[in-house]
Amino acid sequence: MRLKAAIQGVTQTTLVIAVGFVSIFLLNMLTWLVEQTPGTTFNSVIQTAARIWLNAHFVGIQIAEGKVAGVKVPAYEFTLVPLGFALLIAWLIYRVGRSLAGQENLGFGWVGSIATYTLVAIGLTSTASSKAIKVQDISGVFLPVLIFSVIVIFSSLFAETDLEGPLRLRLREFFANRIDQLPWAIKPVIAPALRAGTAVVACLAAVSAIAVAILIAVNWVDAIKLYQGLQLSFLGTLVISFGQLALLPNVIVYGMSWLTGLGFSLGEGSTVSPLAVELGPLPAIPMLSALPTGTDSLMIVFVLVPLLAAFFATLLVKPFTQELRFNYASATSAAIGLGIGVGFVAAVEMLLLALISGGSIGPERMSQVGVNPWLIFAVTFIEVATVSSLAAFFSARPEGVDTELLQKVRRL
Repeated sequence: MRLKAAIQGVTQTTLVIAVGFVSIFLLNMLTWLVEQTPGTTFNSVIQTAARIWLNAHFVGIQIAEGKVAGVKVPAYEFTLVPLGFALLIAWLIYRVGRSLAGQENLGFGWVGSIATYTLVAIGLTSTASSKAIKVQDISGVFLPVLIFSVIVIFSSLFAETDLEGPLRLRLREFFANRIDQLPWAIKPVIAPALRAGTAVVACLAAVSAIAVAILIAVNWVDAIKLYQGLQLSFLGTLVISFGQLALLPNVIVYGMSWLTGLGFSLGEGSTVSPLAVELGPLPAIPMLSALPTGTDSLMIVFVLVPLLAAFFATLLVKPFTQELRFNYASATSAAIGLGIGVGFVAAVEMLLLALISGGSIGPERMSQVGVNPWLIFAVTFIEVATVSSLAAFFSARPEGVDTELLQKVRRL
């Protein structure tokens, strides 16, 4: 049974690697065979695929000083992660953990899967580096294995399954006990705050995705002109399009920040927000044709999106605030407690999205692309916590005396 669990871990992990790395390698190989790019070899094809796979695991790619089209380019580190590809890999890893959840010998399944991913990370890290482009050995191995381990362990512990192994039962009981031991003021806030805060972020993501789709549709002529200006073959156009699809989640996160009023940057000194748009030279990426080039007084109306989302999300979590309404003595304390909780959850989630969606794509001014993590945390917290506290006067207002607590006091 132990060997069976380990083999299942190895098998499932192999499928993740096949979809993640092998698909990128085959696409690069096809491009090499068809395009016959000068200076490209089979070894460089493998190196490029390895770098893309490692980059999807948040590993920085260090590019040495050199010349591009006869122009001297200083050394820089490429750290922008295409979230579309990263999310695909994360979803596949999640499925590995879910498939292991019912194993009686869960620990051996973890060992088999993590060991397999470690060997692949070591092999690809050693392959990815060249004289001009390098990957740090420590981060190239540590980050992929860390991400894989966290997702696999988490999903295998909390996925639904008919079978419960002893290790899974002990760990789930351990986490449940830690939650039960939380202070009385925090424990009842967790469930409604997580639901409402996550709902606010999900609403921002949905509105941002719709807005991005509309902007791309409206500016499709400019996008086609950029495609034509690149003078790509059919296969090259396909590769560029896949790359833009991989970056689409990043763009959606930038749109979410725009809806809060903070905006985002596409290079040092640039800003794109409802209040101001300042753009410098940009790379010729067709998707960037959808960027707003000016401001309008009506754009400030979009800042109401996170406020309305916070208001209605807090109202809708009333069925999950029973314990909160009993634990807090007054409507004011209950409302402030829930409002702060919802604002904190939404702010932390926006902070994490900002951290994983931004990065460097070039030297000097292009070293800053994305959303300022700490500013989006502060702005989101202030906006959401303020409105949620007002809405919580309805959804978290105490409705009566905690009879159970009253009986305990009387017994004492």
